[in-house]
Amino acid sequence: MSEVVGKYHIQAFRAIDNLLECNRFYEGHTGVLTELGIKNLNSAQPSWTTDPQVYVLTATDEDDEVVAGLRIHRFTSALQTLPLVDAIGPQDPKIKDVIEQTLPQGTAEACGLWSAKKVFGKGLTPLLCIAAIPVMRHLGLTNFFCFAAPYTEKMIKTNGLIEVEEIGDMGRLPYPTKDFISVVLRNPDIETMAFAEAYNRERVFELTADPVQLKMESCPRGLLEVHYDLRLKKTPEPALF
Repeated sequence: MSEVVGKYHIQAFRAIDNLLECNRFYEGHTGVLTELGIKNLNSAQPSWTTDPQVYVLTATDEDDEVVAGLRIHRFTSALQTLPLVDAIGPQDPKIKDVIEQTLPQGTAEACGLWSAKKVFGKGLTPLLCIAAIPVMRHLGLTNFFCFAAPYTEKMIKTNGLIEVEEIGDMGRLPYPTKDFISVVLRNPDIETMAFAEAYNRERVFELTADPVQLKMESCPRGLLEVHYDLRLKKTPEPALF
């Protein structure tokens, strides 16, 4: 029988409803980027924390430390922008038009995915990616975009994302440097999850039907005891381990 190697609480909330958790997300993410050598980071409060169209998922451990996170930026108007548009628009201006074409169906960007060094190898980021989709379904969205680095592309595609071939070179372009090729991806149908792997599709449907649940999740190191609460409450409850 596999050993339980960690207990975690994954919750979802709208950014403007919980500034404290937004700040904990931001501090954890900034810490990871600093460790990776990405410097000159803006220390000011990021604008997304006051954006009513941003939703946040965090994973906390038994010490109540935020150890991983992901953001959902809902796109509701052509007057808006998205992190993806800001990042690659100067290289390929078509990105804004491509995203705007999906507005009638309800779209968003999943971004800001990170995990702390202490949980590397425990598979929390794949769990966050799965958990974000039931949240988007709850918001009435039907599709979403993301911008993937080479080392996360394979994992992200298991959730039904495919290359946005109209952008760059079949979805690929140099970012953040010319030596680093990233890819623009989109899940075109989160209602059916047609392009997702079977397990991911099943978990999305389960979490959609029951957004509060306890699940023993397999990871490379053993088992994780994960408490999910994806209800978007204004005052998320503390984890009970």
